[in-house]
Amino acid sequence: MSFADIKFIGGVNAMEYKTIAGPIGLTAEKGQDYEDAVKKYAAIIDAEAVGGWDLLWIQQIPVIKKVLNVGGLVNFTLIFAVIGAAINVAVSMQQYGSSIGGAAFGGIVLGGLIGAAIGALVCRNKVVEFFNMLVFARKK
Repeated sequence: MSFADIKFIGGVNAMEYKTIAGPIGLTAEKGQDYEDAVKKYAAIIDAEAVGGWDLLWIQQIPVIKKVLNVGGLVNFTLIFAVIGAAINVAVSMQQYGSSIGGAAFGGIVLGGLIGAAIGALVCRNKVVEFFNMLVFARKK
């Protein structure tokens, strides 16, 4: 399926060009993954390189998206939970004579919630993925 057909008119050497989407979401972690990726590209090229069309080049287009960094989120949650527990124990025992366990639990819950909220805002990584576009050409 073409994203765009671009036609150039220009005398004897006039060419037509078309762009086709490359495979999306390929992840290669082992040998078989690489072979599968090559097969997917080959299938697209075989389907499109008919009727005089030839593969001219493959253009990579970077796409940047933000994703949540779960490790950072967990760290923020744990750090704030510990800080919240320490503060809540100190304040509760001094002012109200509460038990350590109850004060610590309340601080962990409140601190953990605050840490998770801050972590969700702060812990985002930019991930660059590449979208591949196959460009075909043929003589007009």
